[in-house]
Amino acid sequence: MLLVQEIVTEVVKVPSLEHDVVKLDWEARQKCRQRLETEAGREIGLALPTGTVMSPGDILYRDAEVEIIVEGLPEKVIVLRPETTKDYGLVCYQIGNLHRPIGFDNGAILVPYEPVLENQFCRLGLRYIIEKRVFTHAARQSASHAHVH
Repeated sequence: MLLVQEIVTEVVKVPSLEHDVVKLDWEARQKCRQRLETEAGREIGLALPTGTVMSPGDILYRDAEVEIIVEGLPEKVIVLRPETTKDYGLVCYQIGNLHRPIGFDNGAILVPYEPVLENQFCRLGLRYIIEKRVFTHAARQSASHAHVH
């Protein structure tokens, strides 16, 4: 088993590297200690620093032959497109008041699906749709890091 203790930050472009993938949903990308299996069947153990949150595109491991990359798994997400500034503020307040993660995409507000939130949005008369998407927290969306493959 490979032990991963930090995310690889060095950007290198090596076309001959095998690209193996570990697919994780939002919740799994927050766990800095866990055992995983890659698409190619490699076992890896994560022992990342406490508080580490992985993002799609992060490189967990690289050697002369292989690079293991985090890929986001689509999951049930509530998508809201408030029509007024007041509704936009109300949506963000409700999500924050319940201490839930929030994401943004082209003016839409995204939050991982939870019945409690859906009920709250219904009760307030807010329009929303439920889609399967890769969720990334707003704090990670603005983080500046690039990966070249």
